[in-house]
Amino acid sequence: MTRKEHASHKLLRRLGANGSYLGFYYTASAIDLVMDSGEPIYQCKWLYGEVAKMYHTTPYCVERNIRTVVDAIWSQGNRELLVEIIPYPANAKPKNAQFIDGLVSYLSDMEE
Repeated sequence: MTRKEHASHKLLRRLGANGSYLGFYYTASAIDLVMDSGEPIYQCKWLYGEVAKMYHTTPYCVERNIRTVVDAIWSQGNRELLVEIIPYPANAKPKNAQFIDGLVSYLSDMEE
């Protein structure tokens, strides 16, 4: 596990997700791919496809499992930290792209 992967795993765990969710690893991989690309994330279709190739599954499965992680964090996780990291309206659960983009931005700021 690289330092960057460790950072994405650690952040997801601080937010309340854990390795029992398959989407935990999909989300961490998605974060790493976006950080490596250096490109802003406007939509996740390409990202779901790339993660799906890594795990030998379908993009739909990746999307659904990432959404499950976001749902779990929103309903049972550390919502205060999530709202601090992702300054979108605090009364609405972030979409997958917003969630990944926010975590990428937070981790990128931490690296500087």
